[in-house]
Amino acid sequence: MHRAFWFNTDAGAYWSVVDDSDYGVVELADRFLQFMRFARGRAESTTRKYAESLALYYRFCETRSISWADPDITAFQIWLRIAPSPRHPHPSKQVWAGPGHAPVRADNRINLITYAVCELFKFAAAEGMWDESKLRQLFEMMPVRDLGPSDRRHHLSTSVILRRRHRLRPQRAGRRDAPVDVVKMILAECGNPRDVLLVAMLSTTGVRRGEALGLRLSDMHFLPSSTSLGCQVDGPHLHVEPRINSNQARVKNGKPRVVPVTSGLVRLYELYRIERDVCQQARESDYVFVNLYRQPLGEPMKLHAANELFTRLSRRAGQAVTPHMLRHTFGTGAAQVTTIDVVAELLGHSSLQSTQIYLHPDVLRQRQAVEAGALSRHLETRGS
Repeated sequence: MHRAFWFNTDAGAYWSVVDDSDYGVVELADRFLQFMRFARGRAESTTRKYAESLALYYRFCETRSISWADPDITAFQIWLRIAPSPRHPHPSKQVWAGPGHAPVRADNRINLITYAVCELFKFAAAEGMWDESKLRQLFEMMPVRDLGPSDRRHHLSTSVILRRRHRLRPQRAGRRDAPVDVVKMILAECGNPRDVLLVAMLSTTGVRRGEALGLRLSDMHFLPSSTSLGCQVDGPHLHVEPRINSNQARVKNGKPRVVPVTSGLVRLYELYRIERDVCQQARESDYVFVNLYRQPLGEPMKLHAANELFTRLSRRAGQAVTPHMLRHTFGTGAAQVTTIDVVAELLGHSSLQSTQIYLHPDVLRQRQAVEAGALSRHLETRGS
């Protein structure tokens, strides 16, 4: 069987696919994942998801005794609905989903898995490791001759990929933000100033979990003026800076940005610093969020520790909340009071399309938008 495997190289860590029988690396998958990690700059966590998806595909091919080079994506998607997860804690007790049982994977998850597989075949075709003409089995294509003259100049191939053929249409998911009342409950369950600061920061600034855990003390410009620090940004704010961190925290997209903070968050930070600076090991660290309540003291807080914290808080509050849900909470609230481009900048999105998920227009807001128009007001005046 094939599975995802973690490698640490001189260039950095990434995930690949190995064959359990001899722990040999799958060459195509390995080249593709190295390309995604080091040439495209994808996060290590992203290559892990890609590797797990590709491992499932190779496992599917092995169980069906078919070649990886002859993709049957429809059969693969059906298999994904019933095949147990390789992460099952007790492999001997794995159960395949049968008639009357809920699918093992939802359509959204299957879409993400097949997306990674299709990207592998695009890479293989570009590298000359797979027949490019077979891409039509996976994608809808447009001949270059059907494009305008200016567009044709940018394409060396005979066809342009439009979209994947095997894209499922899952039911529209509900809102993924945590309601404000639930966030208040989570804050009330925090047992120390560090955890309060982390929850408050995620929910009032929209920074990602990895971005928060990668913050350094030098990134916190919490004075009314930061000119003494060589920073010309007005008001209290923090800097999200891409850098290599010992706790594997990372700024997604490698894009630095400035995020304003509220006076309430500044106060929580001050309370946390009082407790943090009591610890000698913590004073020697430049990381904001460090271990204060478990060994090794003073070491930067790791990603899994943040996940464990939210698991505990969710259990105490009786509501499941994740760090990313707090990002959605902030994004949803910000989208109601400012424009989408401002929200995109605050959240560090490289595309406005990513920001649109935070827009939840209801009928009342739609009516307000219609009635606020100048012509709408003119018609009301004219009819009176």
